[in-house]
Amino acid sequence: MIHAPAMSLRLLLRLLQVAGHLLLGFVLAFVCGLFFFRHVVWHRPVIAWWLRRLASILNLEVEVQGEPVAAPALWVSNHVSWMDIPVLGGVRAINFLSKAEVARWPLVGRLAQAAGTLFIQRGSGDSEQVRAAMADALRGGRNVLFFPEGTTTDGHNVRRFFPKLFQAAIDAGCPVQPMVICYRDGAGLHPVAPFIGEDALAPHLLHILNGERIRVSVRFLAPEPAAGADARALALHCEEQMRHALLDLHGGSEPPNRLSLEGLHRQAG
Repeated sequence: MIHAPAMSLRLLLRLLQVAGHLLLGFVLAFVCGLFFFRHVVWHRPVIAWWLRRLASILNLEVEVQGEPVAAPALWVSNHVSWMDIPVLGGVRAINFLSKAEVARWPLVGRLAQAAGTLFIQRGSGDSEQVRAAMADALRGGRNVLFFPEGTTTDGHNVRRFFPKLFQAAIDAGCPVQPMVICYRDGAGLHPVAPFIGEDALAPHLLHILNGERIRVSVRFLAPEPAAGADARALALHCEEQMRHALLDLHGGSEPPNRLSLEGLHRQAG
């Protein structure tokens, strides 16, 4: 678990920037009608701009490799942190599939709902309903992204994929575009960026704001045709492709070491 760092003037100013940007999000959402009308074309560039700006405030330096497909597609990515949302959403307007807990987060949850995020309650057995909603969104011309690992990781490897939701692309006749995301510092994989285990949002956010810029690489892989495919075989193929791409991005770095963070906490105490 990451514990909150000591407050400083720099950290306070950056925290105020985040708060101001969240409030700006509410103003933009109200002015653009996000709270009243869903899935309107002019919403997309506004949402993408707001997420790109949030990524910048969070000290994220994003590098994009490859090209997202122009047509509506089901995006699948490895999942490292809550920061994946502003990173990937800033690349292109997209509807995310997120865990239901996010809808209850202060301010952020309300903005996520307004932006068209689809929510799933883990272990609730509602995957069929969510799959149908994803397929409807794809047929409606929207990109949809989900994290097939079902949880966050330290970003070193790709976990086994859950294949059920790949059926949404098959039902809609849309391609699947796999991608990988990698957070790095000068020594290898970034130790603070992963949001894993017992991490809590507030102290994790404070650590991100307290640190230096984080380099984030996003690599888009070749789209995979889904029409007539088998969901399990499609998921396995994407998993293998993404595992190799992630290894190539971090160059075989060691898993991020969080023990060094605990040492810093003890020294600070």
